Amino acid sequence: MLYIITFPNTHMSILAEKSLQQGGFSVGVMPIPSSIKAGCGIALRVTDAQSASAHLSENEILFAEIYQAITTEKGTTYQQINCDS
Repeated sequence: MLYIITFPNTHMSILAEKSLQQGGFSVGVMPIPSSIKAGCGIALRVTDAQSASAHLSENEILFAEIYQAITTEKGTTYQQINCDS
């Protein structure tokens, strides 16, 4: 599965990227998809939303929302999910 994490500001997205990389997570930086109307414009792609959100919370890095990317023959949609850690 692919997940998108959004952030309240650019500073948090950069801090999160560095922290996740140092924690051994595979992270990709991307612009927030136009169908998601939240965040600072920068999002991170991860494959394990639960572990990534727990890592960010443990390191006191704020994030806005987490979305699951759902790809079909009609394209990709994003569904907000809840990752309580």
